[in-house]
Amino acid sequence: MISIGANGFQLFMNYIVAIIVAIVLALALKLPLLPEKPIRFSWTKSALFPTPVFAIGILAIFYSLNVFWIYNGLIIAIIVGAFSAIFVKYLFDYVFPNPQGGSK
Repeated sequence: MISIGANGFQLFMNYIVAIIVAIVLALALKLPLLPEKPIRFSWTKSALFPTPVFAIGILAIFYSLNVFWIYNGLIIAIIVGAFSAIFVKYLFDYVFPNPQGGSK
């Protein structure tokens, strides 16, 4: 069995920390909490989507590569949460452009 650097509870807490840091920093960067209505057809970025999704995904990549820093990955969780909020605010539209056309 492969041994990782932290137990399951520490990993769970690190995911929660990354989500909280991402949402709080996204709100501090003045992203809206929810996308505009109707949510189903909205391409507006918000604090609840896709910011925490990026934080969870990047943190999962670090943990799958067994990259733990100090405090069993807590510092990485904080850095990844902050990076994901900054990425969604400033670089998201360049990496993932809005779809052309649509039903209007």
